[in-house]
Amino acid sequence: MHKYMKLLQWNIWYQEDIRNILSTLREINPDIACLQEMTIDHPDYNKGIDTPRYLAENLGLNHFFKAAHDDPANTFGNAIFSRFPITESNFSFIKESSSPHGVECDYSDQGRVYVECLLDAGERKLSVGTTHMFYTDKFAPTPSKEAETNKLIEILSKKKDNFIFTGDLNALPGSYTINKIQKHLNSAGPNLEQNTWTTKPFSWNGFTADTLDWRLDYCFATPDIQIQSAKIIGTFYSDHLPILLEF
Repeated sequence: MHKYMKLLQWNIWYQEDIRNILSTLREINPDIACLQEMTIDHPDYNKGIDTPRYLAENLGLNHFFKAAHDDPANTFGNAIFSRFPITESNFSFIKESSSPHGVECDYSDQGRVYVECLLDAGERKLSVGTTHMFYTDKFAPTPSKEAETNKLIEILSKKKDNFIFTGDLNALPGSYTINKIQKHLNSAGPNLEQNTWTTKPFSWNGFTADTLDWRLDYCFATPDIQIQSAKIIGTFYSDHLPILLEF
């Protein structure tokens, strides 16, 4: 096993050309990548491309993907990619879809899924989990967001060692979501004052954002994971900036 390994957390943005994501991943060259907003044959962006498979085949990585909201216009999901063999994989819906199949829906109606892989990293096994939680208006707390968080905590509270969790949590530092997670896992960095969103204009229900003023993406780990470094990577691709851990 490598003395240190590199893990990348990144919401790649479904509208981004997947070839740009591929070139960035090649440049960073992580051992493990946790990616959100992956699509399969999206009607408007990366049409005809199974983006998880495309990345895995071009990078020569093992991968596990699960759609969170399996709809022709909204087949978004999360994937874990790894240089190491994936010996087990599983998923759990932390929020069920509440919209009819084939109907374009609000963010709050979309399903949300947690995915996890057990990796054979040589001398030890490593579990990696990731998710993409739903957006609430201006990231305000809501009963639905707390319910989604509580479903996630049911999973994370059982993790005691050899575990890293990442994701676009659509939650701010100090929020109910982040505070609950930090009762079970350590923040792996970088400093929560460093922001990851947004590098592209965003507008929804009267709320607009077009500057890097928000921290939405996170990495956490069990206490036995030694974090060597954690940094946010600058890139023009996607509306989120990726986080790179060395551990």
